[in-house]
Amino acid sequence: MLTVLFTILMFGQGLSMDSRGTSFITAFPENIAVFYKKTTNLLKITTLHPNTTVNITYMATGSINTTRYIKNGTILTVTLKKDAEEYHFDSSNKSVQITSDKNITVLSVSGWQERFQSRVVQPEQHLGTVYQVPALNYTKIAASLSLLTTSAVKFLPFRLMIINAVDRNNSVTIKQVDERGQSQADTITLGPYNLFQIEINETVREINSTAKVAVLLTHPCFETVSCSCNMVVNQLKPSAFDKIPDTFLVPSIFSAKQLLLTTNQSCSVCQGLTSNCILVQNSTILPLYWNFISTTVHVSLHLISPGLILDLIPTSMFSGCYLLGFNSLRSGALVIANTSSTVGVRLNDQPLPSTITWSVINGTEYSWALVEAQEIGTIWHPTSKIGVYMIERLESDSIYGSPAIAINMNPDGNGCLVTPETFLLGQDEMSWFMSRQYCLENADQLARVVANTSVSRMAFNTTLQESKEGWIGLRRNLYTTEWYWKNEDDFPSTVKFTYWERGHPENPEKGLCASISLDPSKKFKWKSAGCCTKKKPVCYLSIKYFTYRDTVTP
Repeated sequence: MLTVLFTILMFGQGLSMDSRGTSFITAFPENIAVFYKKTTNLLKITTLHPNTTVNITYMATGSINTTRYIKNGTILTVTLKKDAEEYHFDSSNKSVQITSDKNITVLSVSGWQERFQSRVVQPEQHLGTVYQVPALNYTKIAASLSLLTTSAVKFLPFRLMIINAVDRNNSVTIKQVDERGQSQADTITLGPYNLFQIEINETVREINSTAKVAVLLTHPCFETVSCSCNMVVNQLKPSAFDKIPDTFLVPSIFSAKQLLLTTNQSCSVCQGLTSNCILVQNSTILPLYWNFISTTVHVSLHLISPGLILDLIPTSMFSGCYLLGFNSLRSGALVIANTSSTVGVRLNDQPLPSTITWSVINGTEYSWALVEAQEIGTIWHPTSKIGVYMIERLESDSIYGSPAIAINMNPDGNGCLVTPETFLLGQDEMSWFMSRQYCLENADQLARVVANTSVSRMAFNTTLQESKEGWIGLRRNLYTTEWYWKNEDDFPSTVKFTYWERGHPENPEKGLCASISLDPSKKFKWKSAGCCTKKKPVCYLSIKYFTYRDTVTP
């Protein structure tokens, strides 16, 4: 067993920041957007680390599909039948659970032919127990978007799908407001991984549960301007009580007319100039007349236009790297970057093509550009955080899409970081030679400390261990007695930095190997020691970057 001593990078929580995880729960809402033509329901699961085991369980049948030891960068495509879509308004077991032994990402795809709705499935750590539900009335939205052709048209209401994310009963309270403005609450009990679907029409305001749930806002047939419709589905964010201001950017490509704002606290919403502000007390729909919006507290904000409900990424949740997964040739990526750093945006391992055109978002320091689709890839920046959306086009050129899959919040100059530099401590004491073998089997190699910064990183969050010393990868050459790093990779073995305890290293006959103090009060100093004495191995996991490989269907 290993104990983590220190990890350089701490990944943030929250939607649109880091979509990696080892446990996911989702379901497929009803899709009648093509008027009962044959639809496609897919899960695209991307592995980020080598030798990953993935389990996919469809709860309705209890069937488990296990794929073992998959290479990193592999996409597993799982196809579910039409009957996996849930159209009943009742309790159901039509959920899908995805688990793995290492971090993965999950993309849910619904559609037909060249019409697809993609949605990032958020890992369990991003789920919550309290959700604010936007007050939505489809007839009013359709009228405001000029979709109503006759007053005789009756529109289906929006739907809410609540999915139990735990393997036990979960009590869920649905808080509503009736036509007279009176509050009421209904409580249901969901079995392990079961779901419950309800219709909402401005009445449901909040979901509370005793354990984590996932909540999907969906509509089976959201009207477009071309006398057709598109299914929409959006995973709601758990309620946040942060008093942190947010800024949202709206590129003109969407031609949106309205904003759907969801909050559980009063806030000021400004569009463009700070003088264009209004006070909002709760969830509401606002007209959109500027390309950037600022709020005084953390909120959830969506664009609404024909066929589209798009979850906007606030600039505070921009990330360093995104994973893309496209479904048709009419797809692409919308990239938002600081205008001064657009030249740094990378597509996989190359700069963006020189033919890419950047458009300034007026009144801001940001610009946006469209990047043509590739089946899979990454868009990242070495020094700046960016925002990326996956975009699809309908036959009428209506645009819809969703935020891309964020796999690294912080920029890194070498690519999409998925494993930061980590020091690990073995539980058992052993010789230097056995420690080296142990680290090769359980990590990458014995630890190396090549600068003062490495010492500081190891010291951070490290507590006094029962064993006072541990082995590192430093030892003497048997012929010259010179010290060198026993590296298992291409890193230079030459010792350019030393951190010896006073009186060390001792003469070669007293020790050919090096240990490190595990006591923070002794500042992690080194000592020379006999290689056959027993100490705990201090192992090292090197930095790893995402690399796309291939696609398989389990």
